[in-house]
Amino acid sequence: MLAVSTASRLPAEIVLGFVDGEVNRLLDLDMRREVSLCLVPIGRKSESSLPTPIEAPALGLETIPLSQREVEYPAMLEMHDASSLESEEEIAQWRGKQPVLASSASAGEEVQLRHLPEEEQPKDTIEQVILRRGSTRAFDKTASITLAQLSTIFDCSTRGLPADFLEPPGTQLNDLYLIVHSVQGLSPGAYFFRCERNTLELLKEGEFRAEAYHLGLEQQLPADACVDIFFLADLKRILEGYGNRGYRAVQLEAGAIGGRMYLATYAQRLGATGLTFFDDDVTNFFSPHAKGKSAVFLIAIGKPLKGAR
Repeated sequence: MLAVSTASRLPAEIVLGFVDGEVNRLLDLDMRREVSLCLVPIGRKSESSLPTPIEAPALGLETIPLSQREVEYPAMLEMHDASSLESEEEIAQWRGKQPVLASSASAGEEVQLRHLPEEEQPKDTIEQVILRRGSTRAFDKTASITLAQLSTIFDCSTRGLPADFLEPPGTQLNDLYLIVHSVQGLSPGAYFFRCERNTLELLKEGEFRAEAYHLGLEQQLPADACVDIFFLADLKRILEGYGNRGYRAVQLEAGAIGGRMYLATYAQRLGATGLTFFDDDVTNFFSPHAKGKSAVFLIAIGKPLKGAR
């Protein structure tokens, strides 16, 4: 949604500062099955004063079950309730919290990221890329991508996310770690993306396809990809700064950045897939640099095996 709005030159923003119960009531949601997660206002702000809100009746929409049997996950409902805001006073208090800024000491040699020159950048429209986008089911282990292609993916996805929980602009809750297998211009190894300098910092050099296979729940995809990008976050600091709503913010940001990475990858005729992982093992692999952080998301990027999307 943000990508399409940006391509259409329409401002859009992720908003977490809202009263959950009021939005759920307005949309007439059965909160045991469906809940509001965030708001995304699209369009330019008006200088005129807002009209007085009117009482909106319940929509009363009929819902059709997606499956014959439903499975409830009580922990998910409990966490969502715990991260909900119940009043305008709570919203004001939440918005007044100090931002959580990432801080990681420099660990080693850094490689500057340089994206593709403008004349070499993809010319497809956002709609064409979305239609082509999928999840790659098999990567060509013998193939490689270039540093410029990887740099372009990072440039398109980490420029800053318009969201009411990310102040000052450029703040990012998720830290990005990489296992590089086959990127021209980069030695194989583990890296940390230093956003403020647009560099990849070498944590340890080596061939880690076997480790990537294990970390990605022992699936072949992360072992055969050209690069694996792991999202990790210091949840302790984030929850202290944002309260329980911080967990929702971390997940939303990871989804938005990951979605941009998907589009930037497919725009360059490459392939990507999102994966799950062994949480603690991911943190341990990137430690001591990642000590105390929690794994949030994993995306594998490479060239699809011929015949695989």
